[in-house]
Amino acid sequence: MLKYHRIGLLLVALLAVFAFAAVACGDDDDNAKTTPTAAAAATTAPAASPTARATAFPADSTMAKIAAKGSLIVGVKFDQPGFGLLDPKTSKPDGFDVQIAKEIGKALGLQESQVQFVESVSANRIPYLMTDKVDLVIATMTINADRKTQIDFSRPYYLAGQSILVKKENTTITKVDDLNGKKVCSVSGSTSETNIKTKAPTAQLLSLADYSSCVSSLKDGRVDAVSTDDIILAGFAAADPSLKLVGGQFTQEPYGIGVKKGKDDLVKFIDAQLDRMFKDGTWDNIYTTYLGKVEGLPKPADARAKLPATN
Repeated sequence: MLKYHRIGLLLVALLAVFAFAAVACGDDDDNAKTTPTAAAAATTAPAASPTARATAFPADSTMAKIAAKGSLIVGVKFDQPGFGLLDPKTSKPDGFDVQIAKEIGKALGLQESQVQFVESVSANRIPYLMTDKVDLVIATMTINADRKTQIDFSRPYYLAGQSILVKKENTTITKVDDLNGKKVCSVSGSTSETNIKTKAPTAQLLSLADYSSCVSSLKDGRVDAVSTDDIILAGFAAADPSLKLVGGQFTQEPYGIGVKKGKDDLVKFIDAQLDRMFKDGTWDNIYTTYLGKVEGLPKPADARAKLPATN
């Protein structure tokens, strides 16, 4: 009996040791706050759902609706160096306007892949907004009184000016008045088209769907000049040494982000994001990446300082 009694005491002692060890391990886990398994789960946790992202905004807001559907659809140009140009390798657009769109998408809680781009030439930018084909248009669109009767705009995010593109050997066109009597190409539905009619009324105007077609017409001799915003033309000139920019700026063209009328909350949200980009260096970085090497353009800080505070 004594033998069995001793064995029983030994078993009790061992059980007590195991129990103490288990409690001690439990205390260590509490102090660490997370186990290795929990840490791994946290690392691999999925991104917030569209519903969760939408709750960051008032339930009936335009931003909540965009976040809930899980995508921001943006109209951009696909043929403009520096602002919106389709990359043949990736089949995706890239440029100043594209990056501004991605920043807005990020502020809505969306991943970069959830910002979708639709090609928007000058003539269809407003119809695309009015028919909800896109949520925003960021496509070198000048803010003007006529357009403001149809859509709303953010504050200006870039200030351009209309200029003239000619062949390098051309010496007869140096200013806007010289376009009178000449064959000039611009894009249908653009402010540039209207400005040529006003400032060079006897110019023979060819209106095409996009500026790359205008540049092709210039190079093959169908027109003497192309006229639109200097920054757009500068991109073509930088890519082709047979072309040059002349005439300086004969207009001011403040670019704004187009929004469908009635979405005042979205306009305020975009304005707040632009203000943030101006202050935290994001705008300057985008400018430097896409426009910093274009000859004749101001430094980022100088370009930003010229921007009007309102539309």
